[in-house]
Amino acid sequence: MTYPFYKYFCFILTLLTSVAAYGQDPVFSQFYAHPLELNPALAGNSGGTRIGLNYRNQWNGLSSDYKTYAVSADQYLFGYNSGIGISLMADEAGQGIYRTINGEFSYSYQIEMKNDTKIKMGVQLGFISVALDYDKLLFIDQIDPINGATSPGGLPYPTNEAPPEFTNRTLLDLGFGAVINNENFYAGLAMKHLNRPDLNFYTTESNTKRGLPIRLTAMAGYRIPIGIQSYGRKSNYAILPNILFVKQSSLGQVNLGAILEMKSFNAGLYYRNGFKNPDAIIVSAGFDTGQFKFGYSYDATVSGLGFNTGGTHELSLSVVFYQDNGSKYSDCTKIFR
Repeated sequence: MTYPFYKYFCFILTLLTSVAAYGQDPVFSQFYAHPLELNPALAGNSGGTRIGLNYRNQWNGLSSDYKTYAVSADQYLFGYNSGIGISLMADEAGQGIYRTINGEFSYSYQIEMKNDTKIKMGVQLGFISVALDYDKLLFIDQIDPINGATSPGGLPYPTNEAPPEFTNRTLLDLGFGAVINNENFYAGLAMKHLNRPDLNFYTTESNTKRGLPIRLTAMAGYRIPIGIQSYGRKSNYAILPNILFVKQSSLGQVNLGAILEMKSFNAGLYYRNGFKNPDAIIVSAGFDTGQFKFGYSYDATVSGLGFNTGGTHELSLSVVFYQDNGSKYSDCTKIFR
């Protein structure tokens, strides 16, 4: 039986990117919906208790797509100008061949400045765990041009590749971040994997590589009210242009776009660019009651992979309890609450 070559090509391409995936962290298209992953200084930003859920399905048009799940909870500490939070994110690549779990505890402290300006600083302490299902890997020397990956006897062909010394690693992970904002503007900077955890599966790689690259995240945004503000109340309509910059070793991305707020509804349009190639156009829509927030986004692939990837679907859900008077918190960081 002859197998089409493109199936093997797609599988091997996915496999290679899966094994190398630890070089770049997954980043949600709705980055504002998982603030603790973005910057620990945003812990407690809701002014109450916030619980969030996130789900991402990337390239579901391919046989081996990527799935990312996240759950988080954070709390503002009244009277201490502080916030705490916990988050857990799991990433699954290549039909579970390569898995990553990242758990973190975040603490933030807020300093009040003049003109309603606030500086928030945060630290992050957690773990990162990776696992490789080596038995699911398929190497080029296991593919027969006639029979494919399975011999006539029904067994896979052997490989000459050396198996890894480790199939799972769990290590300490450290991070730091800061955010400055006033009523209309915010900017933030964060660094993750400061201790460069060694996630290599081979000792020889550990001796020649320095471990997981530090991830640098920079972000900024502005709130532009639309319409008349009356009786001391802010307009329910606004445009929020913002930018996200992520760099990890030679890999990275830039997200540039804006969100349109229309009372309880919002819609967004972003362009994401890799450092070397265009990546995707992102459209989003959401609903926000102040306590309950839901969002959906779709990434239309514009890179060389083409539209056959099926794009990327993403869902986010958050609930805020016991929120203090929202007027004391800057509206420009509303998208992170």
